[in-house]
Amino acid sequence: MPLASLTWDARPARAGAIALVMHGGSVEGREPNHAWSHNVARLVPFARGLRKVPGPLAVARLRFRYRGWNGAEASPVEDARWALAQLRAAYPGAPIGLVGHSMGGRTALAVTDDEDVRLVVGLAPWIERGDPVPRDGQKTVLIHGDRDRITALARSRRTVDLLRADGRDATLIRIARGDHAMLVRAGLWTTLVVDIVGATFAAELGGRAHPRPGPIGAVVTQAVHGGGGIVDI
Repeated sequence: MPLASLTWDARPARAGAIALVMHGGSVEGREPNHAWSHNVARLVPFARGLRKVPGPLAVARLRFRYRGWNGAEASPVEDARWALAQLRAAYPGAPIGLVGHSMGGRTALAVTDDEDVRLVVGLAPWIERGDPVPRDGQKTVLIHGDRDRITALARSRRTVDLLRADGRDATLIRIARGDHAMLVRAGLWTTLVVDIVGATFAAELGGRAHPRPGPIGAVVTQAVHGGGGIVDI
């Protein structure tokens, strides 16, 4: 049977915060994921970008056992809970930010009952009605391209609207011309993730967040410090 694996891209002696990066997959599938699988490799640039966040940020990538969600079994959720236990063992008490693409975004939302999770960044997330949503005290940022033909932008919008109606901290960033694979305007997707994680955990990482000038900085400031909402870039 394939095993989940955790790859550390940054492992400081002491971490002020941790970022866990989770790749996408498919609805069904028992095929194992490999390091060279396109869905796994697509998240490598995000992990490498997160290594550049100032301060002691630990960065790890989770590779799920199976390619698919697999119905009620929710295969990647078990893997994510295993990974969270590994992170806690390595850095007890450190707050965790989850960065998940597609199925990884759905997985991130499914484990927000973990008390150490403080931030969820969903990239073109796969969301179904009835899926769990983040609890009070957690920040949710969903980033979705307006030309995504795989997962529904409308579901991300609905999730953020419901969270905000309940008084939760939630933002939807809509990327113009953005596709599901995040290949169109790829640098923008990566920069948004790096800046959002860095700004969210700036205090824990020993510094103050200084947003970059221009539209990206304005979007990140709105998501992290401006009360969230629906923003376009």
